Amino acid sequence: MGIGQDYGYFEQFDENVAKFYKYFDFIFYWAYRRVFKLLRETVKSPARVLEIGPGTGRLANMVSGLGYHVVGVDVSLPMVKQARRFWRPDFINGGSWRLPLRGGSFDAAVAVFTMHHWGNNELSVVGLRDSLKPDGVFIVAEVDGDRISAHGHSCTVKCINNTLSPYFTLNIKKSFPLVLAVAKRR
Repeated sequence: MGIGQDYGYFEQFDENVAKFYKYFDFIFYWAYRRVFKLLRETVKSPARVLEIGPGTGRLANMVSGLGYHVVGVDVSLPMVKQARRFWRPDFINGGSWRLPLRGGSFDAAVAVFTMHHWGNNELSVVGLRDSLKPDGVFIVAEVDGDRISAHGHSCTVKCINNTLSPYFTLNIKKSFPLVLAVAKRR
């Protein structure tokens, strides 16, 4: 199976890659802390938070530790299995293009280094928007594709704006090496 297999537009990781990805937690920790801080400033706990593409579950665990109820949805079942080593967040197997969740049930959603994988963005963004309460917030962190060539693993401000602005009011800022967006549901 190798690094992963094609799952429509998505890369689905096998068991070996999922186990190896735990080591990325330490590399990505600084970005998780930035998103965690933004979330705490934007949405007070207790609140329901959806994480799209939680991978090994590190951010979901951090967020749930302060009274947020977190549900992580990941397309890769081996990653979900890795994430379930944490006892607080809930993790389910599913894709952003068809979220297996009840609409209007989340106060916030986060996506860290995953939006660039979404493929058919409109289905994913509409599903995400519909999962949020009317005043819900979506926080995105991506590698700044305007400054860093990350071989398809980044987004530019234009990419985020074009993808989200039809459905959200955006506040986008650059904080090297990230592009951070706080999107409020319209």
